[in-house]
Amino acid sequence: MLMCLGNCIRLSTLPLQPGMLFLQLLKCLVHLHFGGVPAQLLLAFFFFFCSTSMDLDGSEQDPEMKEYSSVYVGREEDIKKSERMTAVVHDREVVIFYHKGEYHAMDIRCYHSGGPLHLGDIEDFDGRPCIVCPWHKYKITLATGEGLYQSINPRDPSAKPKWCSKGVKQRIHTVTVDNGNIYVTLSNEPFKCDSDFYATGDFKVIRSSF
Repeated sequence: MLMCLGNCIRLSTLPLQPGMLFLQLLKCLVHLHFGGVPAQLLLAFFFFFCSTSMDLDGSEQDPEMKEYSSVYVGREEDIKKSERMTAVVHDREVVIFYHKGEYHAMDIRCYHSGGPLHLGDIEDFDGRPCIVCPWHKYKITLATGEGLYQSINPRDPSAKPKWCSKGVKQRIHTVTVDNGNIYVTLSNEPFKCDSDFYATGDFKVIRSSF
């Protein structure tokens, strides 16, 4: 009886098909019943067996984990030629830039007013490469998603304008390269980012699948 119980527990950890699992479970329950095991214990074991099998065979994947899994978006040689590409990653539109040997990914819509960043130019400001929104010329750092602006002290006539940061405004995502394939993993940082507002289906700019 104990041997049969052990076999049932061992089977619950194997990636078997649901039909096979049910047959093995039924066989073990019959042996346990005629071995004198109380019905309450059999019922408890039944629920343990089913829950363990569902957790381990991957049939019920955590939606949150799926949302932050890496997604293939294209080939390395393609983005090196165009220096940018657009993609939909788990229903979120992103733009991927290749600039001076580095990859950067961010939400495709500008945090300010939803401008299409994939149509903007890349320029250096204060020694930092930025994407310039084509609509209102807002400047966003490629590496961190910070919004940059120039400020000056109005009380000092001789003061020169200096570049300052508004903080992170554009959500940045992770780009990885594996064997020439480009993958993007969405940011799961818990803070609220201004570009999140335009990262919904109502503001989509990509009309075809990538």
